[in-house]
Amino acid sequence: MVESYEQFLRYMEAVREHFDYIVDIKDAVANEEWDLLRGIVEDAPDHVKEALNLAPSKGGIFTTHEVHVMKCNPGRNLH
Repeated sequence: MVESYEQFLRYMEAVREHFDYIVDIKDAVANEEWDLLRGIVEDAPDHVKEALNLAPSKGGIFTTHEVHVMKCNPGRNLH
């Protein structure tokens, strides 16, 4: 979990600010659209990824599976 109330507020602000990105990621993963997912992740600025980088066990918005597939390209062996 976040360490302080201030960190929690900053994280929730990042979630609110980048909600469209979060929904796009979750939608691509749910529909197994791996090329789309790769494009979304590659196009996102580093500051967005860093702001939302919180482990699921610590209260992060992304599931363990979503974090895993964002780091690898599950579709690369399908072609």
